[in-house]
Amino acid sequence: MRHAFVVLCVVCGALGAAPVPKERSDAEKVVGTWRMTLDSSGGTSTDVELDFYQGGKMVIRQRLGNGRVSLYEGSYRVVGNELPYEVNQGGAVKKETLTIKKLTTHELIVVDPDGLKEEFVRIKKKPDPNPGDK
Repeated sequence: MRHAFVVLCVVCGALGAAPVPKERSDAEKVVGTWRMTLDSSGGTSTDVELDFYQGGKMVIRQRLGNGRVSLYEGSYRVVGNELPYEVNQGGAVKKETLTIKKLTTHELIVVDPDGLKEEFVRIKKKPDPNPGDK
C-alpha cells in the first residue's frame, strides 16, 4: 500500500508541474523587422529597416532623401554571436560578418568588422495597403 501511495504522489507531482518555456535561440530571435536607431557614424536620423525571415532570407530597405526606397535582397545566418550576410547591391555582392553584441526580443546591437556599432529596435510591420498589386 505504501508503494502505491509513493507512485501516486510521483504521478500527481509530474502532472501538476508546469512546463518550462523553452528559451528562443538567437536565430529565432533575429527573425522580424528591425529599424535602425543608431548608425555606424553615430547618427540617429536614419531610415533603414532590416527584414530577417526564417530560412535565411533578408531584405534591407533604405529610404532616400528624395522619397525613393532602395531595396537590397540577400541571405544571412546566425552562428553563435556572429551574423554573416550577403546582399546584392546594384550588381555587386556585399559580404560581411556582423558580431551580435546584444539581441533581445526588442533590441539588436551589432558591430561590423571595422568596429562600427549599429543599433536597431524591433518594429511591427504595417500591413500592405495593396496586397493584390504584387
